[in-house]
Amino acid sequence: MDVPPGISLWVLTARFAPQNCGIGEQTQFLLGQLRERQGIEGGVLVASPQWEAEKAPAMPRSQCWTGSPPPGTKVLMLQYSGYGYAKRGAPVGLARQIRRMRRDRSEIRLVTMFHELFAYGPPTSSSFWLSPVQRWVALSIARDSHQVITNRTGSARWLENRIPAHRGRIHASPVFSNLGEALDAPPPSQREAHLVFFGYQAELWDAGFTGLRRVIEALKPARITILGRSAEIPAEVFGDIAVTRTGYLGAEEVSTILRTARWGLVAYNPEYLGKSSLLAAFMGHGVVPLLVDGHLPLSEGLERGVHVVAVQDLEAGQPDVDAISAAGQQWYRPHNREQTAAAFAKLLLGA
Repeated sequence: MDVPPGISLWVLTARFAPQNCGIGEQTQFLLGQLRERQGIEGGVLVASPQWEAEKAPAMPRSQCWTGSPPPGTKVLMLQYSGYGYAKRGAPVGLARQIRRMRRDRSEIRLVTMFHELFAYGPPTSSSFWLSPVQRWVALSIARDSHQVITNRTGSARWLENRIPAHRGRIHASPVFSNLGEALDAPPPSQREAHLVFFGYQAELWDAGFTGLRRVIEALKPARITILGRSAEIPAEVFGDIAVTRTGYLGAEEVSTILRTARWGLVAYNPEYLGKSSLLAAFMGHGVVPLLVDGHLPLSEGLERGVHVVAVQDLEAGQPDVDAISAAGQQWYRPHNREQTAAAFAKLLLGA
């Protein structure tokens, strides 16, 4: 593959390190893989006015977005999530900048990764009234893109139905893990009966923690680790089970813990599982995902009882954790960090 010399690839993101942002982390990991595995050097353009270049990581090169890519840019990759660029999730100004760039600098190849398209909700919510503008922005940017990537097949279909001329240029690729990968970790049956979850996840699905009590009763874990911000969970929920609350940890530290876990609790809309970097992290470490809403139809080719376990099924008996872990790893492998970088490289360079 012919790689353009110098920094000819720039990635535009709303936020970047040291700002805490999952998409910014994805950007950093992706550029690292492109450099190490594909020989492509890239830089980061950051749209946030609060971002300070001198505090950014040494790799990759980074600078503030001024509305136009630096001279010499051959490829611009846009990491798009509407609420990152505008408070109301409808960055009309960004869409206009992209349209202007395509007109004035037609030599630049634009590849857009849509992490989300638009919000929706009942008529009583602001997202309901803002959704039409958000859709217009997403469609405008998609039309101006040479290639489009989404993290879920539902988003790809939505774009294809509205931009039929782009068929063949719209791709779906579930996200990779921001917390590392350990595809060589021992199978779950050889690990301690260790349950992990992020504190905020418990608060999302189980305000009274009755569901968490049922999970603990069904699994009878030897120990529990609550990662990240710890939810205010009453001690009696855990009984005499040893509980560790880690607080914030770096990705490598979390990865070390996930290598030892058998079960990981996931509270996420089943239709949007391709967006879940938490699910990706569990599968990338061979952890068996427990889906709170696993009884609902799943997306991205995932199957209940094959790749994941529905919490509702636990009371029927213990599943074959090794088989589910292996199937989850097999599902994850085609879009792990290395494979994602290889696929993106082809789209970025038009190979």
